[in-house]
Amino acid sequence: MASSSNSEWSSLPVDILLFILDHLVPMRDYLGFSEVCSEWKHAVCKKLQDLRSNRRHHCRLQEKLPLLLVSFKSGTFCLYDVVQEKSVWEFELKLRDWRFEGSSHGWLILLHLRTHEVSLYNPFSGKSIHLPPIGKSIPDFSTAYEKKCVLSADPDSGDFVLVMMSRDSERRAAFFRSRDEDWTYVKNLKCLEDIACVDRMFYLLEWQNVVFSWDGFELRWIPSPVDRPSLDRYFTESRLDRFFRDEYLVESPDGDLLRVEKTKTGFLVYKLVWFLRNSRWEEVESLGDVALFLGHNNSISVMASDFPGCRRNSIYFFSQSNKFPSPLDRKVYVFSLNDRTFTRLCPNILRPVLWISPNLV
Repeated sequence: MASSSNSEWSSLPVDILLFILDHLVPMRDYLGFSEVCSEWKHAVCKKLQDLRSNRRHHCRLQEKLPLLLVSFKSGTFCLYDVVQEKSVWEFELKLRDWRFEGSSHGWLILLHLRTHEVSLYNPFSGKSIHLPPIGKSIPDFSTAYEKKCVLSADPDSGDFVLVMMSRDSERRAAFFRSRDEDWTYVKNLKCLEDIACVDRMFYLLEWQNVVFSWDGFELRWIPSPVDRPSLDRYFTESRLDRFFRDEYLVESPDGDLLRVEKTKTGFLVYKLVWFLRNSRWEEVESLGDVALFLGHNNSISVMASDFPGCRRNSIYFFSQSNKFPSPLDRKVYVFSLNDRTFTRLCPNILRPVLWISPNLV
């Protein structure tokens, strides 16, 4: 009887399935919809492809609330919606000798601890792409414990660049192009704070808040004065305060490049104001309807009004470096720029890993 019922659901016409999807909120409901059967998953993929090809519905396509990847038992992970404070999807992944290094375009980036092979894995589609070992050409890079990884495009496109930044003492960056056979250093750069990619252009932030753009071939310095207030704080703050300090780069929903400075007492947000000869960082007092999701492995921005319950003018984050608010605290928080207060979220989450935006195609 159950088999007959499942068969009836899977035999629904595609047009009806697409009509149902028109009334769901991507991507939260799409995940559950795609789990029913292979036919329904195919309908979700078709709907997402249609949205990508229709510029008039571009805003709807962007309705991808970042989900928190959480490890809750050996080999089993869940994707957690921190806004609704509930698990929306669970999956198994054998990670023996593998470590998460980040996520980008809905793909997880993993590094093998012994061979230093890099693997891209899409937990939504089950696809995997294996890249050459990063330790083969640049052995010192592979030993760094923590890294930041950014993709220029969805790997399914077949044309992408993966940039990986080490968080060791040198803080260098290496890259792999989809048509290359090996990894290469981004030359003449050290002491990096963060990396972001906007329209296939990478932006690399050095410790003095100096920004470089890199298109995969040519590195260019973006003329901008040193952010003196931030630099003065760095040299005058105590060693404890400096320990709590972090820098993030993230693209806003409008395409602006934002720099977010985390201190012991809160966050400061700056926008890169572009000028031909002298760009500058301008402090942003309010994010308006924007919410940021910050992490050492990935940072994402969304329009809060697209998601019921998402807090506007706020920053969602959790500690991935055991810094905030105490060395052993790995809980999830939201920081309000309105009253500059912290609120703890999701008290049952014990082992957050990283943010990831759903990509079912």
